[in-house]
Amino acid sequence: MRRLAIVLAACAALAVPAVAVAVSDSGDGSLVVKNGSAPWNVTGQQDVPVVALTITGSVIGRVTDFGKIIIDPGPNTTAVPQVVGAGRPLDVKSSDTAQMWIGTDFTFRAVGGRFTILVYGSHVNLVAAGTGRVRLAGMPDMPRGDGQYSLNDLDFRSLPGVQTGKLSIGTSG
Repeated sequence: MRRLAIVLAACAALAVPAVAVAVSDSGDGSLVVKNGSAPWNVTGQQDVPVVALTITGSVIGRVTDFGKIIIDPGPNTTAVPQVVGAGRPLDVKSSDTAQMWIGTDFTFRAVGGRFTILVYGSHVNLVAAGTGRVRLAGMPDMPRGDGQYSLNDLDFRSLPGVQTGKLSIGTSG
């Protein structure tokens, strides 16, 4: 477990300079979420995703507590998202192309395509680069301590207690 944390920290350290180079050259933007949490339950009633993201680019992340992720690569892509540590994917009734994973302490990546990604749970960590839109949320009763985010290389801010409107990632999002 400790070795996995060290590997993820090293990957994140390497990803930040790579994101900075990509952002400076192409109009791509970045999103970093650290230790995010938002209210949700397994039954799906009144769930609020920490991250609701549609992006053309790449996303890597980890949920270290109990969580759920839904990834939809859409019908016209050859990109295949990967989720490790959450078991087999489940079908999503409202989509022919989306899959869902539920588990504790899992990692995920969606690289080289256009993806819609919803991440629910506690202790959500994510790095994304590309262009698109995102909605973010934290815990409504915690003004601090429910995670932080940085959008397009701006300073880190506390996740809001109420889900944001659509925020742009990059210049053409």
